[in-house]
Amino acid sequence: MNREDFKNTLKEILDNNKIGTLATIRDNKPISRYMYFYNDGLTLYTYTKKDTYKVEDLEENPNAHVLLGYEEREDLGERYVEIQGKASLPEEVTPDVDEMLAKLGNLYEKLKGEGDLQTIKIDIDTARIMNDDDKDPKTVEL
Repeated sequence: MNREDFKNTLKEILDNNKIGTLATIRDNKPISRYMYFYNDGLTLYTYTKKDTYKVEDLEENPNAHVLLGYEEREDLGERYVEIQGKASLPEEVTPDVDEMLAKLGNLYEKLKGEGDLQTIKIDIDTARIMNDDDKDPKTVEL
């Protein structure tokens, strides 16, 4: 798979899989939790309350790991992507928070009144596509 095909496949996985895990580091140990992700091209976004451990973790160490995918595909492996990246905590961001959160449906109604939401932006350093049509895993630095 060439670099352009890899990026297209990665974008397809990001576009079609919104629930995954976000791992951060606390006290030199990985901590993982499920999150709802959005992507703008090959940049990931998620939202959380400002007073959470994950925000503190990322302020101390911006390295993040994300797993997305594990799509069931007939007669094929369950494709997913492992992502390593740098997280930032921007105050203003595109895409618009309300637009992105509206895709959450009922969960949006719960979150939109919170008023203390923090955007987490993840710029991908490396991505590894696993179980893609019986091909060997391929890791690409972006």
